[in-house]
Parts: sequence; C-alpha cells; structure tokens
Amino acid sequence: MIWLDISKLEDKISKNKLSDKDGFNYVLAFFILSALTIDSGLQYENMWLKYLNCFLLVLITIWGLNKAYKANDEIDGKDFFKRFFAINWVIGMRMLFAILILSFILGIVIGIISLASSGKYIDTKPIKDLIITIFVSLFEVIYYVLVINSIRRLKPITE
Repeated sequence: MIWLDISKLEDKISKNKLSDKDGFNYVLAFFILSALTIDSGLQYENMWLKYLNCFLLVLITIWGLNKAYKANDEIDGKDFFKRFFAINWVIGMRMLFAILILSFILGIVIGIISLASSGKYIDTKPIKDLIITIFVSLFEVIYYVLVINSIRRLKPITE
C-alpha cells in the first residue's frame, strides 16, 4: 500500500498493476479512518466507553469488510468495488431512514423514562454513553450483515 507518493500510485494504476486486493486495502483503511472519525464526533463523559466504542467500530468494520470481500470472492471475485459501493449506497440509505425513526422513538422512550424517574436512571451520563455505544455497534453489525447477504444473493445471477 502506497501511503504518500501519489505519483507512484498513479503510475501503478496507469500500468494496471493495482490489484483488487490492493484496492481493498485502501477501502479498508478508508473505512477504518471513517469509523475513527465518526467516533471522535460523539461526546462521551466516560472515556472508557469512548475507547470501547472506537474499538468496536474498528473491529466491526474490519470484520464486515473482510466478510463482504470474501463473499464476493465466493461468487467470482470480480467487480468487488462496483458491487460493494452500489449495495452500500442502497443499504446505507435504508439504514439512515431506520436510524432516524429509531432514534426518534428511542428519544421519546428515554424522555418518558427520565420524566418518570425524575432523571434518576437515564440522566447518568455513563448509561447514556453505553446506550449510544450499543446502538451504534448494533447498527453497524446489522449494516454489514445486510451488505454481506446482499453480495451472497448475487451468486445465482452471475452463474
């Protein structure tokens, strides 16, 4: 993987020497950095939960992308990036709508519990942070499972 020398990368691409595996490594690195960036935007009072969330996001990203890549290899090993990003877009849009709806519902539930308990149970920051960590990790796992299953369903079509 070339980290800083753009001329070397351009030369490799121009000579058609950038393999799908090389491309996968760039995608994996991009998604790992994206997971770290997403985590850095979340506000945590408890730093251990912040580190746990960061660790889980990176771990799930590595697991999910590797499984998606292997699922594509099981089909025919071709067009991973075209397939992945097209499927990623549609599933990402569906997940966005689901997250918006569930966040709204979760916000109402947390508000009701907070009012009913005078804020005693939910207003403690570590509980809120833990709920966010579980929520984000669960949705990322669901996202990758949907992507992987969608790639696997392509098999009968390409044979």
